[in-house]
Amino acid sequence: MKRISTAVMLLLLLVVGAWGYNQYMQKVSYHRYLQAQYDRSFYQLVNSIENIETSTGKLMVSSQENTTIPILSDVWRQAFEAQENLSQLPIGQPELDNTSKFLSQIGDYSYSLSKNVADGGKLTDKDYKTISELHNYAVYLGKNLQDLRSKIQGGYDLGNLRKKGTQKMSQIDSKILNVNMSAVNQQMSNYPTLIYDGPFSESQAKLMPKGLTGGNVSYDNAVSIARRFIGKPMDGATKYSPNNGKINAYGIELKPPQNGPSIYVNVSKKGGHVIWFMDQRMVSKVNISETQALNYATKFLSAHGFRNMENTYSIKANGTVQFNFAPVQNNVRIYPDIVKVKVALDNGDIVGFDATSYYMSHVNRTIGKPKLTEVEAQRKVSKNLKVDSSRLCIIPLDGGKEVLAYEFKGTYGGDTFYVYINAENGTEEKILKIIKTSQGNLTM
Repeated sequence: MKRISTAVMLLLLLVVGAWGYNQYMQKVSYHRYLQAQYDRSFYQLVNSIENIETSTGKLMVSSQENTTIPILSDVWRQAFEAQENLSQLPIGQPELDNTSKFLSQIGDYSYSLSKNVADGGKLTDKDYKTISELHNYAVYLGKNLQDLRSKIQGGYDLGNLRKKGTQKMSQIDSKILNVNMSAVNQQMSNYPTLIYDGPFSESQAKLMPKGLTGGNVSYDNAVSIARRFIGKPMDGATKYSPNNGKINAYGIELKPPQNGPSIYVNVSKKGGHVIWFMDQRMVSKVNISETQALNYATKFLSAHGFRNMENTYSIKANGTVQFNFAPVQNNVRIYPDIVKVKVALDNGDIVGFDATSYYMSHVNRTIGKPKLTEVEAQRKVSKNLKVDSSRLCIIPLDGGKEVLAYEFKGTYGGDTFYVYINAENGTEEKILKIIKTSQGNLTM
């Protein structure tokens, strides 16, 4: 009887132990998933702040009022997105109040200016002075967030992230709104009730993916697709809830052998296309050059059916380099179909991939002959810009539209800009500014 009782106790202990281990592994998996989400929110927050920071430079090289409105609208959109990502971080709310208020005010101010210009008004010297003050704070905020992001990407656990993030944001927030906001408040008083109906709200939300082909796939098929795409042995796969956004997809967490860091993959439910994946492993050494990394990225894209792709720019951070590729057709670069590839600089592994823009925009295009010559288009460019080079390209516009344009690369005030002139009617459609960093060049 005693032996039976002992056996039963041992069996119960084994059952409880197995259950406890299973709970522990689920907790670890969820912990990694949360960390990935926080990293992503922080990256997008910093990206939005950097976009806001560059907008005044764009205004200085704008020659037509029709570009002023999109630039100001972009500031409003980026401020809104920054607020959204700021709210996703596990940082104490009191430490975020002023930063959130700043983003709200700069967004509202930019929106009100865009409405004024749309009604036939112009930016005044007072407006430019206020924008300059807000720009200076965006620079300060961006630098401090970059510092915090480097710490977060260094591998803090969630508890440490909350602690360090809260401390840093408290320091940033204590210096916020030192700029004179009276001009902002005065301008905003002209629009006491703002209706946020800009080009990035309803029009973008209603866009449907153009590049998804094939019928619907099951979750099990999506897992097989994810395994083949990654091309590495995996011990198992579990389902997680992805932020599907504009493309409805399955979220799949692939688990490497020996409890290695998980790889998160999003596979579209329509067609079974891999939309996005991220490998969580850390890269501690740099053994290959960026040129070698670009070769790995190009081969990876070609192996997965993405051919005739050109690297448009790159950024290097934490032992990896991310390349942004655009397809080229008849010597015309197609910017709406951007594909991003991240390469580990220790061994050339592909540790990140994002084809969201590609699958949202890709179609079989017929590219016509431009109505304007290159010389005629260049006459539409601001005389402030010293043009160095040009090429034809297709660029995206608000509401999902596309146009054939001439891309003019040039300099003003020591900065490099890309100005896009519509090849059909000479309209100045977009302006991008090059941001030079120690990690690489960014276009904004």
